[in-house]
Amino acid sequence: MSAQRQPLASDAARGGRVDVDFSLAIHNRTGKYFIGRDLLDTADLPVGNVHYWRVAAARPPTGLLGRVIGRLQLLHVQGQALGGPLRLLPRRRSPRPLLHLDPFTVPTTVLRPIDAVLCHDVGPLSHPELFDAHVCRLYRPIYDEIARIGPHLIFVSEASRRAFAQLYPDATPTSTRVIYPAIRSGLAGTPAAPVPGVESPFLLTVGSLGDRKNQLRCIAAFARSGLAARGVDYVLCGAREPGFEAVIAAAEATPGVICLPYVSDAELSWLYAHAAGFVLVSLLEGFGMPVAEAIDRGLVPLVSRDSVLHEVAGGGALLADPEDVDEIASAMTALATMTQEQRSQRYVSLRQASQRFELVKIRDDWRAAFAEIVQAAATA
Repeated sequence: MSAQRQPLASDAARGGRVDVDFSLAIHNRTGKYFIGRDLLDTADLPVGNVHYWRVAAARPPTGLLGRVIGRLQLLHVQGQALGGPLRLLPRRRSPRPLLHLDPFTVPTTVLRPIDAVLCHDVGPLSHPELFDAHVCRLYRPIYDEIARIGPHLIFVSEASRRAFAQLYPDATPTSTRVIYPAIRSGLAGTPAAPVPGVESPFLLTVGSLGDRKNQLRCIAAFARSGLAARGVDYVLCGAREPGFEAVIAAAEATPGVICLPYVSDAELSWLYAHAAGFVLVSLLEGFGMPVAEAIDRGLVPLVSRDSVLHEVAGGGALLADPEDVDEIASAMTALATMTQEQRSQRYVSLRQASQRFELVKIRDDWRAAFAEIVQAAATA
């Protein structure tokens, strides 16, 4: 009996489609989820099957099924990356090129040069002090494998691409490109719902509460600015990540600071519409979607100097050293007291920068990426 022929890379490219692993949608509702959701829902791409761990489906599994699949996937990732109860479970092999919408899903499949990985940031490797130790241990072997295999790499910012290259100078990916996330398609048309307990004027921060987003220094800067005595509040909202306990405690102890839970799109729309300015002076970001959203809603942002947030906002933003409380305080005061003429002057530059994130352009960028992935697989 003759040996069974092994599938070639060119076989995987037949049909001109790319499979997608969107497993993060099972248990993630942060910016990563919205990037993937909008990509699949609005970009009209040649997508084959969409996988949630080992299940191919049109939508993410929900309820008990979603929880079970999510738990098994997590155990599979941990088993492959670190050793664990599912380490012997074979990896799935996609019949077509496979796009991972987060590096986290890489250990559950056979990674090949014809595949692609969307990299949001390499923070667990470059800034381990800002992440849970387990997350850092998990992502190290994942990124090591990505660097070793060399698939197509798609980054959400030039800053993320530079950070990967600095960590893996000898890596030779099949291709690299930057595709910015599109401004969330559903937010602008969402009817606004007032947030109880919040009244204008206020400065707004949207982003996960914790060490990485630097809210502790921003709260200290707000207290130092004296804005509360002038009737200006500081509103924070977002999910929770390592360090959130200290942020909530500081917010409760600081007059004028309001710390909201993760808000609905309708409430977020109202906050953007009524804020006097936007503040995100993070220590680390992969992209910083809330900054782009804030600009799209007409707000002037205060962001970290020489960071990806500066890359996103462009020259119209106010800037501050994220480790300098006095400088953040001064910039907060300038933002809260800015005249309408000053805002309008800055917004010309901000609006020009935000055009990079318009849906039409992002769709074109992704179509070009899919075409390159399919073509490379066909000729491999």
